[in-house]
Amino acid sequence: MLHPTKPSSLLQQGDKEQLRFDELRFPVGERVKLEVRSPKARYTVFYVGHFRERSLLLSVPQKNGSAQLLPEGTLVTVRMIASNRACAFSSRVQKSQMTPFPMLYIDYPGLVEAVMVRKAPRVSSRLIVSLDEVEEGAIGGGWPRQAMCSDISLHGARIEASDMLGEVGEEIFMTARMKVGEVDQLLLTKCTLRNLEDLEDPYTGDYRVIHGVEFVDLDEETQLTLTGFVFQQMLKEKGVL
Repeated sequence: MLHPTKPSSLLQQGDKEQLRFDELRFPVGERVKLEVRSPKARYTVFYVGHFRERSLLLSVPQKNGSAQLLPEGTLVTVRMIASNRACAFSSRVQKSQMTPFPMLYIDYPGLVEAVMVRKAPRVSSRLIVSLDEVEEGAIGGGWPRQAMCSDISLHGARIEASDMLGEVGEEIFMTARMKVGEVDQLLLTKCTLRNLEDLEDPYTGDYRVIHGVEFVDLDEETQLTLTGFVFQQMLKEKGVL
């Protein structure tokens, strides 16, 4: 049985937990992110159940409608959101089967690395994002617009634009491309404008408008993508990646 890697040794002590899988009370049918290390790939699968201390049972990964049977011994990283925690652990494929039901068996984790989502920090991102209005014509014209997302967290982001995108309390859509590991991901979420600030560039004298936005109605898959990106950026800031 493989034990999880420990990226959270780089986090503040109060933020990290080492939990047994059964402590998470993870519901059957919930989505799980499965990252294959070699060849690199990323899948969304579903948790089916477990045999305690032996195996976790997941749905078979799919790609373009076709089942992807992972070979025995394939090393994987498993990520999930459980009990308001971002969780991850390393594992290994025991077997893939198609009969009598499609099923993927992986090693039962020794311990699961968990971080409370509400304590997750804001990290530098430097992402070019596309922004659009939620309801056509509701907040002026000129949509969609590009802007810079200079930092991001699991709950919101700092958006820098050449002009004001809207008033506090208004909603916009944000689209961003981000790389998690070696896989390109598309993040699409609705945001609420929470604060505005004019910032003067000390070198050029130009003004930028800083928008603090809060993410709204994130689905589980988007949360997993965002969690992976945020903690990847944390590792980069620590000089590990």
